[in-house]
Amino acid sequence: MTTCLEFRRHVGAEPFAGGAGIEAHRRECAACARHQDELRAMDAVIRRALDVRLAPRGDAAPLPARAQRTRFLAIAASLVAGVAAALVVLVAAPRAAIAREVVAHVQHEPGATGSGAPLSAAAVEAVLRPAGMRLGTGAGAVSFAARCVFDGRVVPHLVVRTPEGPVTVLVLSHRTVSRPVRFDEQGYAGVVLPAPRGSIAVVGQGVPDLDAIARQVFEAVDFGA
Repeated sequence: MTTCLEFRRHVGAEPFAGGAGIEAHRRECAACARHQDELRAMDAVIRRALDVRLAPRGDAAPLPARAQRTRFLAIAASLVAGVAAALVVLVAAPRAAIAREVVAHVQHEPGATGSGAPLSAAAVEAVLRPAGMRLGTGAGAVSFAARCVFDGRVVPHLVVRTPEGPVTVLVLSHRTVSRPVRFDEQGYAGVVLPAPRGSIAVVGQGVPDLDAIARQVFEAVDFGA
């Protein structure tokens, strides 16, 4: 059975890839299907931008200079518009992808956000230490801490208890964002913040003022050297 990681690696190399395994996974995983659709759309935009048809050669009379300039400007404008559209997709697709991947990871571990006693500082430190990080006291009580596989990497996964409700924290030292990525998807609201090393995602359900909680958690994390 094709996993999400295998699917994304395959379609990342060939957006229009098919086959029984790919199609079966598309039917079962809406997030991966949207990811492939975005890659296909980006590929199509780039192809259209580069599809410049040359004038037929032969005995046809050459175009007047004015008409040639007009045609050249039209082709140039088409190329600029196509490349600009491709750049928008290139920038937006990774931002949308990281939001969906974070939500998918939280959904795959529903038991993590359940009620639980606060963990000891040593238990939390054991999860963050391999990543060269520490968590200060300002974040709040941690009820879940584990090292999970995300995007093919092992990352710290925490659940922090707040007065407004639990929030999931994923420390993604291998994924970078240039600015905060806010999302509201499938009942989850969250934000991915740029960090000194990669990024940090904070996700909750029905948690008011999630941005304030995310900043509180972010400031409590010592990202190390």
